Amino acid sequence: MATREQIQETAREYLGTPFQHQGRIKGHACDCVGLPLMVGDELHLLDKNGRPFLKMDNANYSAQPLDRFVHEEAQRRLIEKPIDQMKPGDMITLRVPTTPCHVAIVTNLQGGLGMIHAYVGNGKVVEHVLDKKWIKRIEGCFEFPGTEE
Repeated sequence: MATREQIQETAREYLGTPFQHQGRIKGHACDCVGLPLMVGDELHLLDKNGRPFLKMDNANYSAQPLDRFVHEEAQRRLIEKPIDQMKPGDMITLRVPTTPCHVAIVTNLQGGLGMIHAYVGNGKVVEHVLDKKWIKRIEGCFEFPGTEE
Protein backbone atom coordinates (compact mmCIF):
# COMPACT_ATOMS: atom_id res chain seq x y z
CA MET A 1 0.00 0.00 0.00
CA ALA A 2 1.04 3.57 -0.57
CA THR A 3 -0.16 6.96 0.57
CA ARG A 4 -1.47 9.60 -1.78
CA GLU A 5 1.61 11.66 -0.95
CA GLN A 6 3.94 8.80 -1.93
CA ILE A 7 2.16 8.42 -5.28
CA GLN A 8 2.54 12.16 -5.99
CA GLU A 9 6.16 12.32 -4.88
CA THR A 10 7.12 9.24 -6.89
CA ALA A 11 5.42 10.71 -9.98
CA ARG A 12 7.33 13.98 -9.43
CA GLU A 13 10.59 12.05 -9.70
CA TYR A 14 9.76 11.67 -13.42
CA LEU A 15 9.38 15.40 -14.10
CA GLY A 16 11.49 16.40 -17.08
CA THR A 17 11.76 12.84 -18.41
CA PRO A 18 11.57 13.11 -22.21
CA PHE A 19 8.37 11.89 -23.85
CA GLN A 20 8.86 8.72 -25.86
CA HIS A 21 6.10 6.41 -27.04
CA GLN A 22 6.21 3.26 -24.87
CA GLY A 23 9.13 4.71 -22.88
CA ARG A 24 9.66 3.13 -19.49
CA ILE A 25 12.98 4.50 -18.16
CA LYS A 26 12.98 7.19 -15.45
CA GLY A 27 14.91 10.24 -16.62
CA HIS A 28 15.26 8.94 -20.17
CA ALA A 29 11.93 7.94 -21.74
CA CYS A 30 8.29 7.94 -20.66
CA ASP A 31 4.82 8.11 -22.16
CA CYS A 32 1.52 8.79 -20.43
CA VAL A 33 0.62 5.13 -19.91
CA GLY A 34 4.10 4.35 -18.64
CA LEU A 35 4.05 7.00 -15.91
CA PRO A 36 1.39 5.44 -13.62
CA LEU A 37 2.69 1.95 -14.40
CA MET A 38 6.22 2.92 -13.36
CA VAL A 39 4.91 4.67 -10.24
CA GLY A 40 2.87 1.57 -9.39
CA ASP A 41 5.86 -0.69 -10.04
CA GLU A 42 8.17 1.41 -7.83
CA LEU A 43 5.65 1.48 -4.98
CA HIS A 44 4.80 -2.25 -5.38
CA LEU A 45 1.10 -1.46 -5.89
CA LEU A 46 -1.42 -4.14 -6.80
CA ASP A 47 -4.47 -3.69 -9.01
CA LYS A 48 -7.97 -4.58 -7.84
CA ASN A 49 -7.39 -8.16 -9.04
CA GLY A 50 -4.24 -8.52 -6.92
CA ARG A 51 -1.91 -8.28 -9.92
CA PRO A 52 1.17 -6.05 -9.53
CA PHE A 53 1.59 -2.97 -11.66
CA LEU A 54 4.71 -3.51 -13.75
CA LYS A 55 6.37 -0.83 -15.82
CA MET A 56 6.33 -3.06 -18.89
CA ASP A 57 2.58 -3.77 -18.72
CA ASN A 58 0.73 -2.67 -21.85
CA ALA A 59 3.92 -1.89 -23.73
CA ASN A 60 2.59 -2.76 -27.16
CA TYR A 61 0.10 -0.22 -28.48
CA SER A 62 -0.23 2.24 -31.30
CA ALA A 63 1.20 5.74 -31.04
CA GLN A 64 -2.18 6.99 -32.28
CA PRO A 65 -4.85 5.34 -30.08
CA LEU A 66 -8.10 4.88 -31.91
CA ASP A 67 -10.29 3.38 -29.22
CA ARG A 68 -11.10 3.40 -25.50
CA PHE A 69 -8.43 0.83 -24.53
CA VAL A 70 -6.61 3.10 -22.07
CA HIS A 71 -9.82 4.07 -20.27
CA GLU A 72 -11.13 0.50 -20.25
CA GLU A 73 -7.82 -0.80 -18.89
CA ALA A 74 -8.09 1.75 -16.06
CA GLN A 75 -11.62 0.52 -15.34
CA ARG A 76 -10.38 -3.08 -15.30
CA ARG A 77 -7.41 -2.51 -12.98
CA LEU A 78 -8.24 0.50 -10.77
CA ILE A 79 -11.14 1.61 -8.58
CA GLU A 80 -13.39 3.99 -10.48
CA LYS A 81 -14.85 6.90 -8.54
CA PRO A 82 -16.90 10.00 -9.35
CA ILE A 83 -14.88 12.78 -10.95
CA ASP A 84 -16.13 15.26 -8.35
CA GLN A 85 -14.43 13.11 -5.67
CA MET A 86 -11.01 13.34 -7.35
CA LYS A 87 -8.07 13.67 -4.94
CA PRO A 88 -4.32 14.01 -5.25
CA GLY A 89 -2.83 10.56 -5.86
CA ASP A 90 -5.68 9.48 -8.14
CA MET A 91 -5.27 8.78 -11.84
CA ILE A 92 -7.50 10.36 -14.46
CA THR A 93 -8.19 9.39 -18.04
CA LEU A 94 -8.50 12.26 -20.49
CA ARG A 95 -9.90 12.74 -23.98
CA VAL A 96 -7.24 13.87 -26.45
CA PRO A 97 -8.90 15.26 -28.44
CA THR A 98 -12.07 13.13 -28.18
CA THR A 99 -10.81 9.62 -27.38
CA PRO A 100 -10.01 8.81 -23.72
CA CYS A 101 -6.46 7.72 -24.52
CA HIS A 102 -4.40 9.88 -22.16
CA VAL A 103 -3.71 9.54 -18.42
CA ALA A 104 -2.35 11.73 -15.66
CA ILE A 105 -1.74 11.52 -11.93
CA VAL A 106 -3.61 14.12 -9.90
CA THR A 107 -1.50 16.23 -7.54
CA ASN A 108 -1.84 18.89 -4.91
CA LEU A 109 -0.42 22.00 -6.56
CA GLN A 110 -0.52 25.67 -5.58
CA GLY A 111 -3.43 25.17 -3.18
CA GLY A 112 -5.54 23.33 -5.77
CA LEU A 113 -5.38 20.32 -8.02
CA GLY A 114 -2.62 19.73 -10.52
CA MET A 115 -1.66 16.91 -12.81
CA ILE A 116 1.52 15.13 -13.80
CA HIS A 117 1.61 13.57 -17.23
CA ALA A 118 3.89 12.68 -20.09
CA TYR A 119 2.51 14.64 -23.01
CA VAL A 120 3.83 14.73 -26.53
CA GLY A 121 2.72 18.37 -26.74
CA ASN A 122 5.26 19.27 -24.04
CA GLY A 123 7.83 16.67 -25.08
CA LYS A 124 8.39 15.56 -21.50
CA VAL A 125 6.76 14.73 -18.17
CA VAL A 126 5.29 17.91 -16.71
CA GLU A 127 3.23 19.07 -13.76
CA HIS A 128 0.78 21.93 -14.06
CA VAL A 129 -2.50 23.19 -12.66
CA LEU A 130 -5.52 21.10 -13.60
CA ASP A 131 -7.22 23.97 -15.39
CA LYS A 132 -10.61 24.23 -17.12
CA LYS A 133 -9.15 23.07 -20.44
CA TRP A 134 -8.02 19.78 -18.91
CA ILE A 135 -10.98 19.37 -16.55
CA LYS A 136 -13.32 19.39 -19.59
CA ARG A 137 -11.31 16.49 -21.04
CA ILE A 138 -11.61 14.17 -18.02
CA GLU A 139 -13.34 10.92 -18.91
CA GLY A 140 -12.80 9.06 -15.64
CA CYS A 141 -11.21 9.18 -12.22
CA PHE A 142 -9.55 6.18 -10.60
CA GLU A 143 -7.90 5.30 -7.33
CA PHE A 144 -5.05 2.86 -6.91
CA PRO A 145 -6.39 0.00 -4.75
CA GLY A 146 -5.29 0.21 -1.13
CA THR A 147 -4.32 3.88 -1.33
CA GLU A 148 -4.05 5.40 2.13
CA GLU A 149 -4.78 9.01 2.92
